[in-house]
Amino acid sequence: MSAGEFLSRRDFLKLSGATLLGLLFSDIALHPVFAAAPSQQGRVVYPHLLIRDAPSFQGNKVGDYPRDTLLTILDQVEGGVDSDYNRLWYQIGAQRYVYSGGVQPVKTVINEVVTDLPDTGVVGELTVPYADSSWDVNSHPVPGPRLYYATAHWIKGLVVDRRDGSLWYQAYDQLYQAYYYLRPQGVHILSQEELSPLSPEVPADEKHITILLDRQVLLAYEGDRMVYYARAATGQPGFETPTGFFRTFHKRPTAHMVGGADEFSMFDLPAIPWDSYVTDSGVAIHGTYWHNDFGHPHSHGCINLSPQDAKWIYRWTQPGVPPGVRLVYEPGSGTSVQILKTAPVHPAGQRDSALTG
Repeated sequence: MSAGEFLSRRDFLKLSGATLLGLLFSDIALHPVFAAAPSQQGRVVYPHLLIRDAPSFQGNKVGDYPRDTLLTILDQVEGGVDSDYNRLWYQIGAQRYVYSGGVQPVKTVINEVVTDLPDTGVVGELTVPYADSSWDVNSHPVPGPRLYYATAHWIKGLVVDRRDGSLWYQAYDQLYQAYYYLRPQGVHILSQEELSPLSPEVPADEKHITILLDRQVLLAYEGDRMVYYARAATGQPGFETPTGFFRTFHKRPTAHMVGGADEFSMFDLPAIPWDSYVTDSGVAIHGTYWHNDFGHPHSHGCINLSPQDAKWIYRWTQPGVPPGVRLVYEPGSGTSVQILKTAPVHPAGQRDSALTG
């Protein structure tokens, strides 16, 4: 399906299982969720990422990389077996391959420092593979968390470190209600145009989202037209994503999320980008930088998307977040979201093979 082509909901349901999977997965193989341009950088996101001599989990292990190792992706190839939900592998050398789910495609883009920041605050995106932050500058610097490519930050000001005259952006952490600092050269300050609403001419009640847990996909519709789809990673066993009807009533460009049931499932993730919450308990559609393994449950209940896909959803859904506003919270409003365990059932009682395979 090329850009600008749309499927109606009826046409979508008419597709055979093989056709549907071919349509979705052939296009998504080229989609930013997985894809990386030749010679693009990739950041290892797993604690240890195995190197194999063939693009398959059956390939021989020839080494491994620790987290945050930067790789040069020479090519992307299809490997594995037919039953794999993600068959994309990255070639990093002669007979050296790594699984794409453990590598975040990244870039290194250096930005000019923006000095005329609005007092209300503005969103900044990290444009380097990673950057270390500080909880303070000047006389008592305290190391902050490592921040990653495509994370979003609520920038409140520009400060000068009195020790050496260096410049830092001051950013707000909503969880700790405190400020942290990061180097401005690795942050792109987003303009109002870059965050403007998508499809504003479409009536709000014509926009709706369907999430299929069995297929791990998100589908966005304007009326009967499917205008966007994305591979997702929803709640893993024990942390299942709730099913039912919801709305994107609470949105913010960045959030620091922590949680987990025990020491093995605890997580602490700052600067999660493009958060569109659908429940008061914290279930959200949001960007993800700690894995690239979409198409399989990974989360603690949220709907993980690539940062690019999450930003599209954030801009397309209601309510909009005005410039200079850190969050909106409007219970009862927002774009409709239906989360289903499996494919819809037709009135005749037959489950459509297009969505069940």
